[in-house]
Amino acid sequence: YSEDGKIGYADMTEKPFKGAEVLLSCTLHSFKDTPEIANARLIAFNNVDADQSAYTEMSVAEARAAADNTLVKVDGVVAKITYASGFVPNGVYLVDDTDSIYVYDRDLAGRVAVGNNITILGKKTHWILDTAVSSANKFGYKGGNQMEDAWLVSNDEGNNEWNKGWVTETTIRNIMKTPVSEDITNTIFKVNAVINESVGNGFINYYINDLDEKTGSYVYTQCNG
Repeated sequence: YSEDGKIGYADMTEKPFKGAEVLLSCTLHSFKDTPEIANARLIAFNNVDADQSAYTEMSVAEARAAADNTLVKVDGVVAKITYASGFVPNGVYLVDDTDSIYVYDRDLAGRVAVGNNITILGKKTHWILDTAVSSANKFGYKGGNQMEDAWLVSNDEGNNEWNKGWVTETTIRNIMKTPVSEDITNTIFKVNAVINESVGNGFINYYINDLDEKTGSYVYTQCNG
């Protein structure tokens, strides 16, 4: 909160971001033996720029092909913002003239808008749900191709169209038949499909079905669809 406690972080006009040096008044306690602070009031801050010397500038396609834990610098347009429960921004899809990649970072997602052309630093990784690791290992699935721990270098704050010329037109059937050894995660395809809502008790998920009326996928969604 602001120093007087009247303004929450999300509504601050000037506020600290990842890497900032901050001076707070707060309550210190622990949760499951991990130190935490509560009721934090912001007294002063100094935002700090990331050291870019360890990052290699790449296209999105090159970043996708880079080894995990490679530090990369990429430029592209925000095509989509994703949200966690409570409608909290938690990541973005970044697109350039070569491909798309998911960037998992709440700080970044809260600072950009769809259409912004941004330059970011981040770590290339693959992500697998903890409960799916054993199945992933069994079938040789590496996980979702993504970046994380992102730093925002620049933002034109524009409303840019992103280049769709590289997007492959295919079918749900072909996507579902793709072997797990071919990393198509978090890239964008153009398809014709039939979408059916699956409304449950307090949640909405979806079926995305091919036009053959036989092939499809059930999609669990965050943030209630």
